[in-house]
Formats: sequence, structure tokens, C-alpha cells
Amino acid sequence: MRYRALDVFLGPKKRLVGRLFQYGTGSGAITRLIPDKRFWADDNAPVLSQNALVDDPIERATFVAEYDRQPFFNGVGEGLPPFFKNLLPEGPLRRHLELIGKLDKGDDFGLLSVCGTDLPGAVYVQQAPLDRKSVAEVVTQGNDALEMTVTPVPLPEATSLSGVQPKLSLVQERGRYVARTKDAKGVHIIAKLPTVEYPLLPQTEELSMRMAAACGVDVCHVELAPLENIEADQPFVLGEGKQFLAVRRFDRTATQHIHCEDFAQILGIPPEEKYNHPLASYGSILNLLMLTPGLGVEPALEMVRRITVNDLLGNFDGHVKNYGLLYRDGRTPELSPAYDVVAYAAYQGGAGHALRLSPQSEKHARVTPMEVRKLCNAVPGLLEPKVNAVIRDTVNKAAKAWPDMIAESSLLPAQKERLLSHFEAAPLIQSLRKRQSKKS
Repeated sequence: MRYRALDVFLGPKKRLVGRLFQYGTGSGAITRLIPDKRFWADDNAPVLSQNALVDDPIERATFVAEYDRQPFFNGVGEGLPPFFKNLLPEGPLRRHLELIGKLDKGDDFGLLSVCGTDLPGAVYVQQAPLDRKSVAEVVTQGNDALEMTVTPVPLPEATSLSGVQPKLSLVQERGRYVARTKDAKGVHIIAKLPTVEYPLLPQTEELSMRMAAACGVDVCHVELAPLENIEADQPFVLGEGKQFLAVRRFDRTATQHIHCEDFAQILGIPPEEKYNHPLASYGSILNLLMLTPGLGVEPALEMVRRITVNDLLGNFDGHVKNYGLLYRDGRTPELSPAYDVVAYAAYQGGAGHALRLSPQSEKHARVTPMEVRKLCNAVPGLLEPKVNAVIRDTVNKAAKAWPDMIAESSLLPAQKERLLSHFEAAPLIQSLRKRQSKKS
């Protein structure tokens, strides 16, 4: 039987969280994190995930002692536990890393090892020591033949970035963008590259992020930059665009990783179910924000603002991995700055949201008074008057700023027309226009 293992570390001090192992192959494999007792017993340990945060020491001890039955610690077959699976890259970057890491397609465990030094947030993994006797006692009770497998070593160029758009992890130094190395001390950025499928996608996302900021959304820093300024190999087939979008990483400083997690990790949702899992809704996210100590009403209302922006600009692709929490000091959660805000309405017709607004909402429902009431009824403590005030403020700011921003952008004329048409057809804008016409 095959056995492979990775030690998992967290934070700038690289605290040992536990040992992630895989025993066997196929659907009968066991993939599990064995928690390190010292880390999990420490009341002041950095937070790995809200999904595994148990404040009461007695309840936490029980949670950890029953790790072989707790969903957080266990995958299904060769699948990683959802927290770790959501750390993996997606799309073209995943295929590229599988190739250079000489991995079988779909080998999540091997891919986690390959990306082990540059995963999202402040999680690190590395090959665990292989001791035949002790390993056999743990996983086979000494009664089975054991094939210990060395996991792939982390590759210097292997960065894990989610999403299907071609991306690179780079460091900005004196106006140039270079490959990440352990000695690089510049600004860490994600380079989102042009694609054949979506003309001017970097420009569309840059405009979308500015439009969101104009409505008061807390967005991460982005800027367009010339492709020729990238001094690093890139393996992707690009579109004809001459610019890429440089997204400043909020989970990195020049010298340190800052921990973060997305709501797929927090809710225990595998990435392949990021749209359709029963918990994949804005109501679930808002409930967590309201209930999590240190968060509450203000982050929840910021989330309402982001939902409203998505509705108005036609971001049809928002899912649970597009939102998350950031732990600047390792323990205190805050809502991460907005990222991956893209006006897909510039490319195609559509309406509504990829996520249900509330468990009672229809798929792709728009933000309307009825849906707002359903949402507030589903989230205890989220008061409808406050939610409506945030929505009105967002709509008023968008109506004032967006038409000129769209007109002055570098998008193609047809893209501008589609985006503006979607905006004007939004129920929230239609309602605003009716009120304005009555006043006049």
C-alpha cells in the first residue's frame, strides 16, 4: 500500500499544525491530517481556519481527539480535506504545474507538495520524514506491506493561484516584474494575463475594480502594466492584448506571508462545489460574518455592498472562493479586500448571481426588495433598514459615476454598450430612474 506524507506549518514562525498523510490509492485511500497536539492545545496559536476554531479548551480537546471522524481533518479517498484542496491552483496554471512537477493529472496531494512554499495565506507544507517502523504502526498496525512514496519537492516557480484565468506570481522591483525567489524583497503581485476567450479582460477587470471602489467597496490594489515589463517565463497561450493586470497580494509583505482563507475553506466546501453546495450562498457568508467574534454588522454590510456592485455590473461568476477572511496578526479576522470583481456583462448577456442570495432564493435572482427581505430573514441580526440604506448608497454612487467611467474606458465600443445596457436594465437602477423621473 502506498504511503506519503507532508508536514503542515502555519505563520511566520512556521508552527507545526500536523501531518497530512495519504495511505492507499483510489476510493479506498485514507487522506487525513493528524493534528499536532501542542499546536491545537495552545490557546494563543495562530488561526488556521474558522472551520476548525474551537475556543473552549475541553471542546477543542474532544474535537482534536476525534480527528479521524471530523470532516475538517479528512478527505474522501485520494481527495484532500476541503481546506487543503482549496489551496490548490486551478485552470491553466494547474495544468502547467502538473506538467513541470511530473504529476499524474488530478494528483492533488502531489500538487500540494509542489506548491508547498507559496500557497495562499501563511500555510506551508514540506515532505515529512519517512520512518518505516513508526509509519507502519500508525497506518497499518504493522500488518500490511507498506510502500513509502517520496512526495515531489516544492518547485521555486510553483505558486498556487486559484481561478481559470492565466496567472503568474511575480515580484515588482524597480518597475519590472520578475519571477518570485526566496531572496526577492519587492512587492508581491499576481499577474493576470490576456486571454484569447475574453478580449481586453485585464482592462475589463481593472475598470470593474475602479467601479467597485467608486461605490465605496474596499478593493485590493490593481493596475495595468505592459506585458513587456514581465521578465519571467510564462507558459500560456495569450490573447493579443499588450497589457496585464498587476494585482497586489494582500497576503504578502516583502518578507512575510499573511494568513487568509476563502469562504469555501471556512464552510468546508470542496472547490468543485463552489457554486452549488447547499452552503454556497450569500446568506451563509453573511451568517458567518455576523456570528464570528471580531466581525459582525460592519463587515456584513460591506458584503452587502459587494453583492450590490456585482448585481449592477454583471459579475455573474462570484462564488464562495471569491470572498474570504484575512488575519494580519495571525488571529484577528477581517473581511479580505475585494478581488476578482469582473463585469462579465461586457462580454455576454446574463443576469443575477452565481450564488443564491439566500437559501430561499431562486438561482440567479437579482437584488430586489423581496430578495433583501428573504436575505435578512435568513441572517439573524442583519436589519433590513440598514441593508437597504447600504444598497441605496451603492446604487446612487454607481448611477453618478459609472456611465462616465464606462464611456471613458479603453473597452471596445460593443463592450461598453453591453455593460451600460446591463447597468441600466438592473432592477435597482430602474427603480432609481423612476424615482428621479417623478421628482422631475
